[in-house]
Amino acid sequence: MTDTSPPPAPLSGVRVAEFGNLIAAPFCAMLLADLGADVVKAEPPSGDLGRGFGPYINGESAFFLSTNRGKRSIVIDFRTEDGRAQALELAASADVVVSNLRHGAMDRLGLDESSVRAVNPDVIYATVSAFGADGPYAARTGIDIIFQAESGMMSLTGEPGSPPGKTATTIGDYVAATNTALGICAALVDRDRTGKGSRVDVSLRDSLIAVQAGWNAIAFATGEQPEKTGTASPFLAPNRMFETTDGQMVIAIVSDRHFEILCETLGRPDLIEPFFGNDHRLAERAELEEALTPIFASATTAHWLDLLTAAGLPCGRVLTLPEVWNDPQVHHNEMIHSYDHPAAGLVRGLGSPIRIDGRQTRSQTPPPPLGG
Repeated sequence: MTDTSPPPAPLSGVRVAEFGNLIAAPFCAMLLADLGADVVKAEPPSGDLGRGFGPYINGESAFFLSTNRGKRSIVIDFRTEDGRAQALELAASADVVVSNLRHGAMDRLGLDESSVRAVNPDVIYATVSAFGADGPYAARTGIDIIFQAESGMMSLTGEPGSPPGKTATTIGDYVAATNTALGICAALVDRDRTGKGSRVDVSLRDSLIAVQAGWNAIAFATGEQPEKTGTASPFLAPNRMFETTDGQMVIAIVSDRHFEILCETLGRPDLIEPFFGNDHRLAERAELEEALTPIFASATTAHWLDLLTAAGLPCGRVLTLPEVWNDPQVHHNEMIHSYDHPAAGLVRGLGSPIRIDGRQTRSQTPPPPLGG
């Protein structure tokens, strides 16, 4: 008889001990849980700070639920000797220890790397820090807006001439969490090969500096601060948002042939010659956008999407989150799913963007209640 059951998840059999708060370590551990790891989340009696962020669903924080699916929670009173012994026992049983507590906190809890490695020599010891595990800023505290400011990101966000701006999401936390999960997976592979554990260190600020590779490339090449471009690309034109009669849309022209097709589709072949060549379009961006703006403002978003999509041009709508939730491709990709939480009841949440062999890597276990 053929066994049709799915194969074990990639990290099946890997135990993760999470000593985390809010986003970075919890989201990292959730990614590992989605990949099949057994994640045990250690929380103080008051719970992860994220449990105190509204809005609430039957008393459970929606914010906390979004970053903690697929885990088990245990309550440890880290202030007591028995609690610290319990925490070290948990670390001793784990393949991976991951934390994002303030600088020095794991040392004070007796969970520094040397103490953990003394009882678990082959452990993967992973930390997400603000500015780095050591160095002149190691002891500084930080939160996402600090890293957006001190990575250069805020200086580049917004329309030309506007004050520094931030992204809507706490992007530093999520990028650092993903980097940490990647580092942990690599360390697990290395341990299989060498038999030795290793340390993974990821800085939130470094993660935001690294994710701006393109902007930094401009600054390295010119030696100057790049100019803000708003929704436009610093590398391609036209590549930005345009207003329509009923909303906004974006287009992304990535080649001269794309530009020719765009002009022909819009009924403006006269624009091809004066704006041919991407370098020329970038230099004359304002004049080109001035010509295109009234065209897109003359019809609906749906009209332009149908027309440009049929021509094979990259384009899209500017959607609100409720509109995203109702998008048929989002549902086809199982990015919105519901689960029964023991305290909150039926909760709608996000799926995972990762698929392996056609299967979504998403834990089927809902986020844990405190101590559950």
